[in-house]
Amino acid sequence: MIFKGYLFSIVYAVLVLALGLALYKLRCPKKVTRKIVHILIGFEWVILYRFFGGGIHFLFVCLLFLGILLISYRKRLLPMIESDSDNSPGTVYYALAMSIMALITVFVPDMILPFGIGVFCTSLGDGFAGLLGQLMNTPSNVKIYGNKTIYGTLCNAIVCFIVAGVMNAKFDMGMADWHIIAIALFATLLELFATKGLDNITVTLGASFLSYFFIHFDRAENYIIPIILTPIMIAFASKKQALTSGGIIAAIIVDIIISISLGNFGFVILLSFFTLGLITDKIKKRHKNKGRKAKNCGKSNPRDHRQVLANSLAAAVCSLLFLLTSNRVFVVLFVAAFAEALADTTSSGIGSLSDKAYDPFRMRPCRAGLSGGMSLIGTMSSIVGAAAISLIAYAFGMLSIIESVIVILAGFLGGIFDSLLGSLIQVKYRCTVCDEITEKAMHCNTSTVKHSGIRFVDNNFVNFMSTVFASILASVLFII
Repeated sequence: MIFKGYLFSIVYAVLVLALGLALYKLRCPKKVTRKIVHILIGFEWVILYRFFGGGIHFLFVCLLFLGILLISYRKRLLPMIESDSDNSPGTVYYALAMSIMALITVFVPDMILPFGIGVFCTSLGDGFAGLLGQLMNTPSNVKIYGNKTIYGTLCNAIVCFIVAGVMNAKFDMGMADWHIIAIALFATLLELFATKGLDNITVTLGASFLSYFFIHFDRAENYIIPIILTPIMIAFASKKQALTSGGIIAAIIVDIIISISLGNFGFVILLSFFTLGLITDKIKKRHKNKGRKAKNCGKSNPRDHRQVLANSLAAAVCSLLFLLTSNRVFVVLFVAAFAEALADTTSSGIGSLSDKAYDPFRMRPCRAGLSGGMSLIGTMSSIVGAAAISLIAYAFGMLSIIESVIVILAGFLGGIFDSLLGSLIQVKYRCTVCDEITEKAMHCNTSTVKHSGIRFVDNNFVNFMSTVFASILASVLFII
């Protein structure tokens, strides 16, 4: 049986590649031959499952193909499956993803059927989507992300839905209809936003793990929103350059911690902060850039990992403490931390539109948007920001009316505390070119000189301490 498994799997792979080579020699477009091979090679899973049922021999075959395809990619031995457009090793990624999943089945045998869903979502979903995209090359087939078209994306979603549905019925996996829809949507989003052939990894692994999750965890619906929307959030932040690479990694880590701890609710709070904060940041940057064009001060940079953690680390810790203790107070603290973070972000972003600002802690006027400065519009915006987070938590049923008021108060006072630290101890610099007081060590493409404050107390430190302050204040008010 084992010998037959190796024989059939190798012969089938050779026949698929021979077909692709024959079509290529007959001048069939390479994009078509690649997709045909992509579709057919997915059925290797059927042969390997039939003879090996997962395990070490399944892994050996996948590693064999991975080695062959890696050599082929480097030596350009199989031109009918290589990409000319971006030179991406998509076929190697596919074999790598299968090898990873085959290795997992050695230790988790129950993963073999979800693995099949992942394989066919990749081979059939992406394959047929690509073919349809080629055939429907019309003005109505609008590109929606990169080179991905609307017809191809819809085809991918439909095929993935059929794949998950057929596998579920064939092997009696016990998944509900909404599980199948979620798998199809998730696989489609992973394929849509992945670039340079990485969808062969993300779709295979993502659809496999999501299927396993639905099959073996009874409360899977509590995590469906982060599962579906996380790829969109990451892709959007990357495309809009809202976050650096380090910022994206930090955001993913925080996302995982919060989503595991608080499920749909935690992710929606995180997403609300990210979305509303991004909007206010854009308002602030557009307003600042009007003046910078004249002063040649350059553009604002995307947020890095330090800025991400400064605003969300306290909340992530609170969510983790709730997971470990199930104590309700940590939910209130979690919401309060994000309420303060959004209150500070909105007050800074919207407050920068004000013509006048006043530093009440030093009793003097200051430039709008500078840490420590307060304005009427900025103060009102901070209340609205804190209230927005609180109301979302209340709508989820996670806070009572009194707890919602506590969160708003803690978030707003946390913003005041942020202004206090920003005024009295946060480091500020003076630009030697335009003589402006700034929080940046570089301004007008020139190193600035220290003006006031403690050097290590930068804006990130102040933001982190303010979220901690809001959480502590919320805990005191909660106990009282």
